[in-house]
Amino acid sequence: MAVYQWSRFGVQYKAVLDVKAYDPDQPRGWHGRWIQVGSVVRLHGGGQATVVGNSGDWYQVRHTSGHVTTIHSRQIAAVVSTPAPARAARTRAGKVQPGQTATAADLAVLDERLWADLDPAGRLKLTELEAKDHNLFMRNRAMAKRQIMQDLTRRIEHVDDEYVLEEPVRAALARIRSGESVMVRSPTRAVALHAQPDSPDLPNDLADWTYQEVLPEEFEQARQSMAMSDFEVIDADRYRALHRESMVAAMINAWAFDAVSPRSLAIQVVAREQFGLERTTMDGVKPHRLEMAGEILDKQRPFVEAFVHGQYDATQEWLREAGVTHLHVLRGMVWDATDTEEGVPAWADRDRGPDAYEADVPLRPLSSFTLSPFTAQEFVGQEGDTFEWIHEHGVVIDGTVPAARVFALPRTGIGCLNEWEAVLLGGTDRWRVVGRVGKYRFYLQHLIATAGSRYEQFVATEFARSMGMMEMIPDSWTTGQKALPVEEAAVARKQAWDVWNGGRIATDLDTCVKASGMSREETARDLLARQHLVDVPADLLEECRRVVATQNATPA
Repeated sequence: MAVYQWSRFGVQYKAVLDVKAYDPDQPRGWHGRWIQVGSVVRLHGGGQATVVGNSGDWYQVRHTSGHVTTIHSRQIAAVVSTPAPARAARTRAGKVQPGQTATAADLAVLDERLWADLDPAGRLKLTELEAKDHNLFMRNRAMAKRQIMQDLTRRIEHVDDEYVLEEPVRAALARIRSGESVMVRSPTRAVALHAQPDSPDLPNDLADWTYQEVLPEEFEQARQSMAMSDFEVIDADRYRALHRESMVAAMINAWAFDAVSPRSLAIQVVAREQFGLERTTMDGVKPHRLEMAGEILDKQRPFVEAFVHGQYDATQEWLREAGVTHLHVLRGMVWDATDTEEGVPAWADRDRGPDAYEADVPLRPLSSFTLSPFTAQEFVGQEGDTFEWIHEHGVVIDGTVPAARVFALPRTGIGCLNEWEAVLLGGTDRWRVVGRVGKYRFYLQHLIATAGSRYEQFVATEFARSMGMMEMIPDSWTTGQKALPVEEAAVARKQAWDVWNGGRIATDLDTCVKASGMSREETARDLLARQHLVDVPADLLEECRRVVATQNATPA
């Protein structure tokens, strides 16, 4: 509890307030009423304004026109609305269950839902290592982020511009609203480029246009003297909306860029406060970055808090609509084993064998996980780098978490779509821990375990051959085997000659020769004869024709 005293016209007032609710920066009216910064108030004489600050009996308010003026508390007739209240710390439902349990959501269902309403040609499936069309995949990701940005911008609309927009933008808005200037924009070449269906990006309303603020008389002269088809006038509401969306996008992009960037840390600090995440750690975060995060919160705390609330609410709504109550998630972690100060933590003991074990793992207030075991293995390093695998130690932790622990997903906010990222509310929980295997070896294990046909054995074998891991392939798969039988090629239409080569699909003749076990000419003739059963790329068919033609032209 806290005692708050004030005086009005020589009369002393006293109130006992709950210390959690008390905030000396929130102004009070002449009658002692607590008027929160961000409240919308009705003024005597008509009109409404938003409270942005106070000094004694005087309030700074932003009128609907955008002008900021100072008024006396007696000019406030009533409080129309208050900003969304900071929510009390939430108790997270349930705990982490080490490993995968029967309650975990079906990955196939989540895989479908994560890519819903996006271009199927640019989809990256959960069982693949990369998308077949990278440009369309990037466009899908851009489409998803645009949907998220618009949704989260709507969820923070109650926050005053004072806490969302930079001062130069607010000043420009004031000039546009008052008629002092006109904002016009003209397109750069990027607008038409990004509008193409196969572009990896979408047009950006700020970055892809040139904006210029001009005086009204200059604008009138330009309009009379030249065609305005290449220019567009942006009114104050539109200009404001674009910049608010941009600020939300900056919050989303900050996490993708670096989970310990100042903006990301500001999100972490607010999440720890709002969700009561006491059992979390900030170990390893540079002090100067935490200071920069504090400076952001000093200026933009209402915006960051609204973003955190909106992000969590959007995710929980998405999970409820999907009928998901629990998710199985994984996280790859790696440390420099030669670092004596901040090296391998005790719970990830290097001396443990390859068998899985359980351990209490401390995490930050928000921590990234993935739905994909291949992605988790990727984050602990790839095979082949002897130095890294000797001097680093990596593990993969996994467990089943209740939906209430999920803060964000790639279709609701922060998180990478190509990594099937799930950002969780952190803490110290018990997880299953296993040593790293490596993405490619782990993927090969998956191919071998799921191979149900000769064609799938063929794909697994070629992948193992290209990665130098043939010792993992059963001998029965390679003994006395050549090309796929015609009947199996017909079943595997469009795929029979797609073979793995260093993690990428290869359809060149040399690879097909190696896979078929036949001579170059025999392989070329076989492909030409079976092109109606198999989708053979045009370039490969042409190469086959040249090989056959050359052989036919050679004198016997």
